[in-house]
Amino acid sequence: MKRSQNYKFEPYWWDAAPRPELTESDLVREIDVAVIGSGYTGLNAALQTSRAGRTTMVLERDLVGYGCSSRNGGQAGTSFKPKFSSLEKKFGRQVAVEMTQEGHRALAYLENLIDEENIQCDWKKTGRFIGAHTKKAFEKMARHYGSLPAQVAVEYHMVPESEQAREIDSSFYRGGCVLPAHGGLHPGKYHNELLKRVIDSGAFVADRCRVDRIESLSKGFRLHTQRGTVDARHVILATNGYTDSQFGWHNKRILPIGSFQIATEPLSDELISRLIPYERVVSDTLLIGNYFRLSPDRTRLLFGGRVTFSEAGSDAGTDVLYQQMLRTFPQLEGVELSHAWVGFVAYTTDISPHIGVKDNIHYAMGYCGSGITLSSYFGMRVGQKVLGAAQGQTALDNLRFKPWPTLIRSKTMLGAATRMLRIAENFV
Repeated sequence: MKRSQNYKFEPYWWDAAPRPELTESDLVREIDVAVIGSGYTGLNAALQTSRAGRTTMVLERDLVGYGCSSRNGGQAGTSFKPKFSSLEKKFGRQVAVEMTQEGHRALAYLENLIDEENIQCDWKKTGRFIGAHTKKAFEKMARHYGSLPAQVAVEYHMVPESEQAREIDSSFYRGGCVLPAHGGLHPGKYHNELLKRVIDSGAFVADRCRVDRIESLSKGFRLHTQRGTVDARHVILATNGYTDSQFGWHNKRILPIGSFQIATEPLSDELISRLIPYERVVSDTLLIGNYFRLSPDRTRLLFGGRVTFSEAGSDAGTDVLYQQMLRTFPQLEGVELSHAWVGFVAYTTDISPHIGVKDNIHYAMGYCGSGITLSSYFGMRVGQKVLGAAQGQTALDNLRFKPWPTLIRSKTMLGAATRMLRIAENFV
């Protein structure tokens, strides 16, 4: 059965949480804090500074939340990409513990924020199933979680291949691991609720207001935007995978990777109940991994993965991901799609987020695919740093932020590298 091309090329999340239009908002010419970027990082930072009494304005080049904050998979966990063993080898045990604990704090912050602010975003602690694509990957995963020191240990249980059916109706994996603390939310609703809190705090938000240049002044900065200039004592750069070339130093340290997703048409209750019985959010151990889950209303499968620049934003990307979905769930052959979309996540050379100050400009970015928790948490922390608050300190403050080699950052080379990694998965 040939799949039709009759699907929306926009995020499934936008159906219930469309991007708001704020273009009638005034541009305040003199402020305390200018936040560039209206995603989770920028909004969490603005919430801190505005509620502390600092005049704050969020500047967005497009519609607010247009980037990956309304395009991600809605999966939230303690994910801190570098493994503890790698961090320990590089920095020593104590620093490795402190860095890994930041990932744990990030999830705790997100849960507390949702609870304390009464954010209606379909948050549910479903647990995560991580599928192992080989027996070797299963054994490695068991060793990893079993060897974590007490300070960073997490609740987990291994699921052997013989018992995998209770977690997922697929024979693609060779067992896996369940992390009960993880869960899922509706990213569009989460963003819109955050935006309401920021506006209610007294902060200003200007959309379709691209910042073209930042000029240093004796007491702060002058931001040259497409709607005029804004003078600010402090600037926070919160653009992550959408960091433009005018922010040269930061732009060279971020590698935008296309993260593509598809949503199926509504499926039967019986099929939905079989696919992922406990409604886990799911990821896997592949080099260029897939991630998927049921929609919050349990009607569809939302399936994501990495695609090349040439495939992103085209039917080619949809076809690639559809085949990857069938590789995992052959029983979905012939199922139609309702949505397909792409967002850009930001990778760093050390696969770690970074927070700091460059030329007196504060920044937090580089979440490497774990953006819901990490961007919310580090956005909050960078807001505290601007306020001069001691609690703004993190274990990542002195982490060296290396640039990507120019050749790797070219779209042609990145596309080739992504394809090679995809091919390599079949030989691991």
